[in-house]
Amino acid sequence: MTMHIYALDLPDRTVSLAPRSGGHETATAAVLDEGTYVESTGVSAQSVDVDVRFDGDRRATWQADALETLGNNPAIGVLPLGGSTHAGVDGYYVASSTRRDPRLAEPSVADLTASDAIESVTLTLERAGTRKRHVLAVETSPSQPDPGHPFGNDTDAIVGIPADARRVRIVDSTSSPTQRERPVSVETVEAEHGAIDLFDAPAEAIDDPVYLYDLDYSLQGDVDLGVWDTHGQADPVDEDGVVAWGRVFDTAHDFTGSVVVEDGLMRMIVDEPTNADETATLDVEAYDAGADAWTTVDLPAYPGTLDTDWQPADVDLVHIGQASVRAQVEFEAVAGVEEGDVYALDVELERGREELEVWIPASVSDAIPSDLQALLEPIASTSVVDSGVEQRLVARTEVRL
Repeated sequence: MTMHIYALDLPDRTVSLAPRSGGHETATAAVLDEGTYVESTGVSAQSVDVDVRFDGDRRATWQADALETLGNNPAIGVLPLGGSTHAGVDGYYVASSTRRDPRLAEPSVADLTASDAIESVTLTLERAGTRKRHVLAVETSPSQPDPGHPFGNDTDAIVGIPADARRVRIVDSTSSPTQRERPVSVETVEAEHGAIDLFDAPAEAIDDPVYLYDLDYSLQGDVDLGVWDTHGQADPVDEDGVVAWGRVFDTAHDFTGSVVVEDGLMRMIVDEPTNADETATLDVEAYDAGADAWTTVDLPAYPGTLDTDWQPADVDLVHIGQASVRAQVEFEAVAGVEEGDVYALDVELERGREELEVWIPASVSDAIPSDLQALLEPIASTSVVDSGVEQRLVARTEVRL
């Protein structure tokens, strides 16, 4: 049995759960001539300490990083916990504290065996609710950013919802909604770890629709956005079938390898320049469901079809959430006609999308350089509408009829 905290799998043999606390909060009241009595002032949230031991080589440190920063990521906030063998533990939680205990500061892979515990992370989780008390909500706020982009003029705003989701409906608000409808997906796509239903927010019968749905705890995160640090490894999984990249939940993470942003359909890989190696690369891969494999997307090259060699100089992660990842990418012309020029773009990848949203920052008045535009054309979304998707948890009492 494997326990899941959001998108992270935690085998039971490495996890220990401290006894939960909870119950009534009380106060003592005095009544004239009748002494004192104790009354309930509310029910305190149950809490549980989840202690996870990571065994093995340096990858254990990367796994510990992922769990620690997941607990501190405000964009995700409430964490689904599922697959526990402890009765009554599964549910939604908020990490009120995280504690990291590195056992070996500088482990040598050659000196470690599978039984060496080199990292321990403890999350104190406060129970936020259950699927019987809460539903998942994807809020939208479709808009046309200004100045936008030059890649097309479509007006769709696609919203991706896991195809395994149940009771999908849209409402006009997450607080006492007055409108509700059953939406119809425009398409279903097969991502690497599951199917995703696509909906077009502007075409719905409700303006700025909020998509509500229910999903098993253990399935949450399967088709959500992912940010990874390759740690110098070319492939995400090694020859033994073990994940070789590190999951990233912290926008301030210092990458030791390439930056990877993916949603199971599209994968953008940026190798930033360093003091040791000034060259940088932008690679893009697309998932082929029929072959169950990732294939390289051909981008225009310099020299060749481009007169300027635009390379990604810096990736500034802004938001790592369930439904979207946002970043600002600075490009530098390192050779050719416009050598020395620098240009920054806001980019966003949303769940279920096979293309990248690319926007000119609001503070920028210059147009995208022609060769930079040509470089990004094969992977840029042609829609001028930003869906504004954000996912969170809402109480059923707020959206009940």
